[in-house]
Amino acid sequence: MDIDVREQYRLANQYRELAFRDRPYIGSPGAPAQDATNVSNTWVHLNGGFLMGYEYTRWWRESRALRASAVLGDWSWLNKVRITGPRATEFLDRISVKDPTHCVVGQTLFTPMTSEDGRIAIEGLTLKLGEQDYLFTQSGAQYWVPLQQRRLGMDVEIVDETPDWTCFALQGPRSREVLEAVTGEDFGGLRFSRWRRLELFDTEVIVQRQGVTGEIGYELLMRTDGGRAHELWRAVRETGAEHGLRELGFKAQLIGHTESNMPTIIRDFLPDRFPREKLPRFAALWVAPEEFAANPQDLTEHLVTPAEVGWGHTVDLDRDGQARQFSGRDALARQADAGGPRRTFRGLEWHPEDVGELFAAQFRDAPAPPPPDLPWGQFRMQFLPVEQEHAVGWASAWTYSPTLRRLISNARIDSSVAVGDEVTVSWGGPGGGGVAGEPTWKLRARVAEQPFITQHRRDDVTADTDATLQKV
Repeated sequence: MDIDVREQYRLANQYRELAFRDRPYIGSPGAPAQDATNVSNTWVHLNGGFLMGYEYTRWWRESRALRASAVLGDWSWLNKVRITGPRATEFLDRISVKDPTHCVVGQTLFTPMTSEDGRIAIEGLTLKLGEQDYLFTQSGAQYWVPLQQRRLGMDVEIVDETPDWTCFALQGPRSREVLEAVTGEDFGGLRFSRWRRLELFDTEVIVQRQGVTGEIGYELLMRTDGGRAHELWRAVRETGAEHGLRELGFKAQLIGHTESNMPTIIRDFLPDRFPREKLPRFAALWVAPEEFAANPQDLTEHLVTPAEVGWGHTVDLDRDGQARQFSGRDALARQADAGGPRRTFRGLEWHPEDVGELFAAQFRDAPAPPPPDLPWGQFRMQFLPVEQEHAVGWASAWTYSPTLRRLISNARIDSSVAVGDEVTVSWGGPGGGGVAGEPTWKLRARVAEQPFITQHRRDDVTADTDATLQKV
């Protein structure tokens, strides 16, 4: 191909260089096709140097399509690290809370990794591509995984392959129909967290079944060195149109995470992968300086163990009947022996009348808290105090859900607070995500069942569909 994607990626990730001059931003592998339909004409930079379309149609229609038909979103910015060598499995066993030793080729493992204190440093998906051959995908993987290799001194090869693969997410109840129509293959037998190789546009593609949004879904990892990734994006978009598919822009991308109560780094907690003295510097990247200065929270409050965000089931303390050591094991064992964490991960449904009054206050000639931005946040840090007579925890990742027609959020709150209980969320002013001089309001919220939507991601999809099997 004419464009050297790896060189573009290298330049775009020179974080110590001046942005826009020495450090360019680059289009995702799907950008040539996305440019024709990103009617917002706005591109967002997040990670890996890639730009993403902000809003293709209207964000609320894109969000609804996730639950009603299908969406196509671009997660190519996620870092992807290849881990190989005779000790690759042993290496993963030492750095992950999840035991990888029984993982088979064609399987994907959700693999949280913790610090020695047992707090989540990074979490992501690990695809087993071959014997002693793995691909770990998550933002920050290119930093964290080599750091662990140096710490352990293990002989494994680690290569940053972020620019080599797309990550196009096809999600929604009709996603299988769209996928089969594009590929001409039957995916009824592909189980959750399994993947399959195929060839499209003369290029290798890995299709893995995932559903971070709670829906039936697939991720399309296509090699970029052939320069044809934008053709795949266009084919999915055009084929999916008759099934009601919409492209999902960055503006609406993470509504689905909150609806499915999927914890997300920065939005719901902070990663424990920096020395304590550097944690404020990292946190300040995701919030305006005046807001950061006005909210002197103890940032270590937002460093969490897997159990605190509902991932306790991923922690394999005893592996094959042995207490094999992995990073954070001793701390996690102590927490388990003590009965688990003090706080647990919940959903909050904010009171419609209180939210309506908050909006109404914006049109009165009197001081008011800051107006909610719909949808809010994406990757911005805002932890809002939650109270029930006294402080019980933090609300996070709040957003408006067009499907539920409610303002909802996640929360890390004391385990004593039960589903159905009423709590209050602080909004505005110091402590409530605002700045000095802004009023602070207490908004009522109900602790909700989790997730907010019915989960379908593990559904049996072996039943026949109406898909037209015609390979592109």
